[in-house]
Amino acid sequence: MQELVLKAYAKINLALAIQNRRRDGYHNLSTIMQTVSIYDRVTLKKSNQITCNINDDFIPSGEKNIAFKAAKVFFEFTGIDAGVDIVIDKKIPYGAGMGGGSADAAAVFLGLNKLYCANVSENSLVQLASKVGADVPFLLKGGTALAEGIGEIITNIKPLPECNILIVKPSISVSTVDAYNEYDKLADEAKNSVNYLIPYLEQGDLDGLCCGLFNDFERVVAGTTINKIKGQMMARGALTSCMTGSGSAVFGIYRDFETADGARIEFEKGGFLSFVCEPVKKLLIN
Repeated sequence: MQELVLKAYAKINLALAIQNRRRDGYHNLSTIMQTVSIYDRVTLKKSNQITCNINDDFIPSGEKNIAFKAAKVFFEFTGIDAGVDIVIDKKIPYGAGMGGGSADAAAVFLGLNKLYCANVSENSLVQLASKVGADVPFLLKGGTALAEGIGEIITNIKPLPECNILIVKPSISVSTVDAYNEYDKLADEAKNSVNYLIPYLEQGDLDGLCCGLFNDFERVVAGTTINKIKGQMMARGALTSCMTGSGSAVFGIYRDFETADGARIEFEKGGFLSFVCEPVKKLLIN
């Protein structure tokens, strides 16, 4: 096998609680994450060096791209004297809180493990992924999971019940670093927990789950535009609406495709980038 093409699925945070800032500058989180059916297409081709090209001028190619870093970490760990040409067809919006870069990095780890028949274990891949980005370990596995620590402690939980998810991305993009810096300026720390939502997932109770979704980043990121999107989603039939990650994308959960797609059409008329997608179940690590 000389070439491999993978789908790098995006994620949303169904709930996100920021616990505390660590001494190393990272933050401990507790979050329930879900992969969704929006994806980048990542092509890997065997080479004698590492290259990375992407069809989006807003995202760096080459050594500054997280997918390049993932490949470098993989080859250093395995000792394989080789490289890879990475080509990313970008569909996941940038600066949206949907883990686009992390998804690409996860695809690189999975793809290289298969392309070079390296047989790196799942646990080792997760450890490697945690060196590259906080969301990468989860996106190796996908599905529905509780992620803790800086994202490296993952507990699989029962999948999100069948539904349709509308995602709307405003023109503004949000830097995760800036969002954390603003959160650290708050005089008080939120004491939210995501654990009370897990029983709703275990019971397949979509209504109960939707009543409790939240995102601590909304305390510092959500402004007029984001709050307006949330309100419009609810007015157009969403069971709930919440910002994902550090923003700026907002998602709404709908029971049926027709209602979700009708809302998407209205948001697109308003100039918003909008998608209707579905939950993606646990990915297989080959």
